[in-house]
Amino acid sequence: MVDFDALEAAGITDARQRAPLIEYLDQLGFTAAEMVEAESRGRLFGLAGDVLQWSGPMLYCLADAAAEIGVPLADVERAWAALGLTVTDCATKSLSRADVEALRTWAEMRLVVGDVAATGLLRVIGAGMARLAEAESSMMRASSPEVQIEVSHDELATARAYRAAVGYLPRIGATIEAVHRQHLMSARTYFEHVVRDESPTVVCGIGFADLSGFTALTQLLSAAELSDLLNEFGATAADVVHAAGGRVVKFIGDAVMWVSTTPQQLVAAAVALVENVKARDAGLQVRSGLGYGEVLAISGDYFGNPVNLAARLTTNAEPGQILSSSALRDALPEHDFAPARSFTLKGFDVPVTAYPLQSLIG
Repeated sequence: MVDFDALEAAGITDARQRAPLIEYLDQLGFTAAEMVEAESRGRLFGLAGDVLQWSGPMLYCLADAAAEIGVPLADVERAWAALGLTVTDCATKSLSRADVEALRTWAEMRLVVGDVAATGLLRVIGAGMARLAEAESSMMRASSPEVQIEVSHDELATARAYRAAVGYLPRIGATIEAVHRQHLMSARTYFEHVVRDESPTVVCGIGFADLSGFTALTQLLSAAELSDLLNEFGATAADVVHAAGGRVVKFIGDAVMWVSTTPQQLVAAAVALVENVKARDAGLQVRSGLGYGEVLAISGDYFGNPVNLAARLTTNAEPGQILSSSALRDALPEHDFAPARSFTLKGFDVPVTAYPLQSLIG
């Protein structure tokens, strides 16, 4: 039996008027103390869903974690910040046992690979998880608007909708684990073909492709239409790059960057993107810039002159055109290129020679 008077005395405003929500939380097994704590954060309506997002009771602060894993607090704070997470003092217990164990893994890993590499990996994990969390949140809001109290204006409706929406979290976590392992095997195979020595450099093809006239399109389309367009392009780009044996590195707004182990695979992906029927049917005009050579592969990204050149060539390509660097042209004697063109590119001191791909499949 819920004691509404006791809850009001403990700090829950208008407990009797909010009886449906409180009774729902009581049926789920939440204690009065848990409800009062949630109310203090303005999240009584979110308690049923919030608890499913936690990896366990929040019993530790960063200082507690540092003491337990035997690492200076300053180092732990730096690691937590590298993950993109807020550093708080011990007045707030914001870590679970799982969080402490995650920090222990980082601490042990840096003894093997060094602090720079281990902390760099944390940044990659943090950025990836932040993007995943935003994607999940966007999907949740779009498919279940009632998860937002500003939309439902009904605490019980939001509590139920929110709990149902985040109920998939444990399975998403298992999915991440499985997909991570698959990508590790894929990455191992990829690097076996592009690594030349013990240095962090690799020799590969680099491609960029974007939507021609995207800025103008943003002025003409609604938010929903723009979302559909970007989702369609992203899905198409990932499909054709993977089908051509390449690896998507990242999406940057309306652009995709990918790498391929051979010049032939690089061109095949670019052609598939530019000539893709689904993209054309969706009214998308794609252009591409390609480079080839030695680049630095670090933290899941690629750096070097071939990368910069491919990106700049993309912005200078015409709709439906593929511009190739001289290095890529030299690596593809079987392909038919149009006469060389000279471009003045940002970041390059002298004009750059590039070759439009004329015969799309050599």
